[in-house]
Amino acid sequence: MISAFQDLYKKGLDAGEQQKQRQRQLLEQQKLRRHQEQDVIRPLVQKSPKSEAPPKKHQKRKQRAGGANAQHQRCPFRPQLSEWLRQKPEDLDAWQLVPCPAGARCLVVAKGGRTRAYYKSGWQFDDFRSSLPGDRLLQRSQTVLDCIYVKETDSFYVLDAITFGQQDLQECEATFRFYWLKARFDENDYASLSEHNEKSFFLLDHHNFEDTSAVEETLQKYPLWEENKPPLDGFLFYHKEASYVCGSTPLVCWLFPFMLPDVLGLPVSGSYTAPEDYQATQPLQYMEEFDRKLKEKVEARLKKKKERKAAPEEEKMEAQAEEEAEDSDEYAALKGLLDQQRRLELGELDMDCEEEVEELPSAVANC
Repeated sequence: MISAFQDLYKKGLDAGEQQKQRQRQLLEQQKLRRHQEQDVIRPLVQKSPKSEAPPKKHQKRKQRAGGANAQHQRCPFRPQLSEWLRQKPEDLDAWQLVPCPAGARCLVVAKGGRTRAYYKSGWQFDDFRSSLPGDRLLQRSQTVLDCIYVKETDSFYVLDAITFGQQDLQECEATFRFYWLKARFDENDYASLSEHNEKSFFLLDHHNFEDTSAVEETLQKYPLWEENKPPLDGFLFYHKEASYVCGSTPLVCWLFPFMLPDVLGLPVSGSYTAPEDYQATQPLQYMEEFDRKLKEKVEARLKKKKERKAAPEEEKMEAQAEEEAEDSDEYAALKGLLDQQRRLELGELDMDCEEEVEELPSAVANC
């Protein structure tokens, strides 16, 4: 995707050094505005749009079934999108490691007595009851969780949060956001299903690089989750001092497991094999080729959308619903192009790329 921080690029530096400079400058900017008015893409506190009102009974049935009516519901927030981690940070101890399962990237919003899930493109794909603040409890507040949805188990794996109940977390450092989430999940069982909690929520582990033994144990463990369900797709790297950015940020980075030895010098389990076209001495080349193929894929999708513009409205809605269901993970299809035989092993994590050409990802996200 085209980064939101292009003005921070410096000519004459390689991509890794450019990324380091943008990271430093962005951290300085965030520190200056910490605890001030939010100046990210969308204001956090806003009136609920009409589409966020609790749906009527006949609407609920359509949305739960994934019908076209659900596609009209747009999320008022955007997820935080990451970049490739192009070289080892000099301050690796200032980062945290988050293992990511294979699934679809989404935002979950609990507000006004309902909980809704949205693809990263903004379209709603589910409407259900949960015990999150904003649904059953504290209905005048809201909870916005950054998650990975695993269709096979109908569960959500929580990466991060923008708000949680009455606590605004967007301008808080990542360390505090993760601490707050862990405390809330320790206090409440969001994984157990009940009449008031129709989906399971699991908080993903966040490993501090200062704890080398915990990081090494995680990288060597295979499978990471019991019976490899869900399978691991890759790792996100969060800078501890970073705010939550609704959009692309160099302070959250991504690598596939097989790339860690070459980029960070950290060994991983031998079960995480690399694709045939991956060369250990050229990880940056692999990233560039990955992005090139992704750009071609997104452009092909845009062309297809333009071609069906003249179609009747009903056909457009059906096509949109099918597209979200079949290709909610644009990266999954791309992985098939890159390495079809290893697709099951690497998983289908919904990497962070937007559908519009003007927001093409410059790197992977869970991306």
